[in-house]
Amino acid sequence: MSAYFWDDPLAILYIIIAFLVLENLWGVYLMLRDIHVAYKTQQVPNVISPYLPQELYDKMRVYKIHKGWFTIVHNLFTAVILGVMELYFGFYAWLYGVAGKCALSKWMEHEACVSVIFVLLLSVYFWLKSVPAMIYESCCIKSLQPRPKPPWCSRICHFVVDLVVGAMVTTLVVVALVFMFIGLGPYAPLALYLQMVILTIIILLLIPFLIHPFVGQSVPLENSNLRTQLEYLTRQVGFPMSQVRIIRVHDPNTGSNAFFYGCCCLKRIVIFDTLLLNRGKSDLSQLTAEELGRGLADPQVVAVVAHELGHWRNGHFYKAIIAFQVHLILTIMLFALMFSHGPIYQAVGFAPGLQPTVIGCLIIFGFVLIPYMTLSNFSMLSMTRCFEYQADEFAYRLGYGGELRQALLKLYADNLAFPVSDPCYSSWNHTHPTMLDRLSRLEELRR
Repeated sequence: MSAYFWDDPLAILYIIIAFLVLENLWGVYLMLRDIHVAYKTQQVPNVISPYLPQELYDKMRVYKIHKGWFTIVHNLFTAVILGVMELYFGFYAWLYGVAGKCALSKWMEHEACVSVIFVLLLSVYFWLKSVPAMIYESCCIKSLQPRPKPPWCSRICHFVVDLVVGAMVTTLVVVALVFMFIGLGPYAPLALYLQMVILTIIILLLIPFLIHPFVGQSVPLENSNLRTQLEYLTRQVGFPMSQVRIIRVHDPNTGSNAFFYGCCCLKRIVIFDTLLLNRGKSDLSQLTAEELGRGLADPQVVAVVAHELGHWRNGHFYKAIIAFQVHLILTIMLFALMFSHGPIYQAVGFAPGLQPTVIGCLIIFGFVLIPYMTLSNFSMLSMTRCFEYQADEFAYRLGYGGELRQALLKLYADNLAFPVSDPCYSSWNHTHPTMLDRLSRLEELRR
């Protein structure tokens, strides 16, 4: 063994495997804690009992426990057992070799072509590996919100379109990545970072024009009383009412939601019509039985919008962008430090001197950087939960504490979100504090 583990492929392999196993075992431990809380909490918490019947709570509890055990078994098998075997026996090097043998002519032997074939084969393998879990989940875990299934011909066409579009996008991305690293050499990671920055800016600019049509149709607010209250609220804080949009969502099963995003003239507060009582319709005959009674009363909707205005006033959008950029810079720096290190490639089965670009990205981002990615994800989640508390406090300071409390209770019941979670599991997995934590913080503000 080399005097320095960093230069020993076998030592690096064992370290990568250890990272993979420890990360998944930590996830299993957190899931077991959350399942234990679900087993232990058999009665609806008193605070939400007026909105959530015990019978429905029991179904949610059984669903959460079943889904939790399924996730544990699935992760242990696919991520730990199969993942360790893939790394130890050099699966990725073998599959790359298979991709190379698929080259039918001289030009297809180029790294870009072989990489495209490799990624497509790997995608097929990952899909096959997930099929048993998808079948079990669809057949054995009864959904709390059963949805009508489209005809088989429609589902097949949708699958084929997704497959073709996915293959085209994958080909373009892989080819661009390989040629960028070949052409720029050591400066490629910097170019990768700049591309991510440009992509982020483009996405921020195009969200109002691309996201809304996919989610639903922007419609005028019919409820004049609610409009009056929202106009008063937006005037109070200096937010333009014209930037508050109601979206009639395509899928009626979409959860009740409102969110803020954007900056300057592109800032928006989007309200799904599912957040409004009876989807904001005066003619109840247009609603299904499941939609009747869902949504919030006008004062509660205003409280939710006040919460979203808290995100705007506290600059959470800018802070999240800056935090993401810091995370991206650190990630690219670590990637650049390791990308050209040959023993990493040898650790997963490649011969000395053979360092394909796509393999470097896969192994480093997918395995080597696991500890950093895990800790950075924890930090980002902690930040977003802090933002939620700050936005709740902003709404409370505006005088909407009571209405926000009622809105949270109704939303969790409408969206069938299980109200109880283990604090440790929540801190590592949830973007939002639990409902009980948010209600407790609102109660503290009253004292």
